[in-house]
Amino acid sequence: MANELNRYFKQNEDVGVLSITTGQLTIARIPSSSSPDWIVPQALILSIDNYDERIWNYIWRGQEVSVYHLLPKDEQPTHLVVLESVTDIHRLALQIHGEVTFHSVRIADLKDADDATYQAELATHYPDLLTALNTPNDELVESSRAPNLAHYSLQHAYIFQPVMLAGELCVVPDLDKLSHFLVDLDS
Repeated sequence: MANELNRYFKQNEDVGVLSITTGQLTIARIPSSSSPDWIVPQALILSIDNYDERIWNYIWRGQEVSVYHLLPKDEQPTHLVVLESVTDIHRLALQIHGEVTFHSVRIADLKDADDATYQAELATHYPDLLTALNTPNDELVESSRAPNLAHYSLQHAYIFQPVMLAGELCVVPDLDKLSHFLVDLDS
């Protein structure tokens, strides 16, 4: 797991996120209102800006950045988290409600969540998300909660790895896949 996460976090970048001498990884835990919190390396965060209006594009230092929402449409956003990517064009912002927290953890403290653990945690803490993941896409459209279920399914498509951190389910997002989707969508 350690080698896989280290490779994923580096992704052709010159950002050293894992201290080889201490085995510590400084991570940011980004709150997600309707699913497990996201974990990213602190080094990928370019800025955390107060922003309370729901937007789809954000001008950050003169550059238009696509925005992905980690909160339902009816929830008031509080912040935008701007993340670095492989290229300037693929930078993205996450719109959230809540505060980003920073942690220094040993890579061994991030435990892979197997499918049974993942499903059990979702059933306990995120039953709507579990329903969405188990609902065929054509049924999402017919559901009275279609907007929320579609949001959950889309969000699930960008999970790289579910992990347990201090006994809580979190996810490592596939930021490369998400940023490419947002840029393609915006084009």
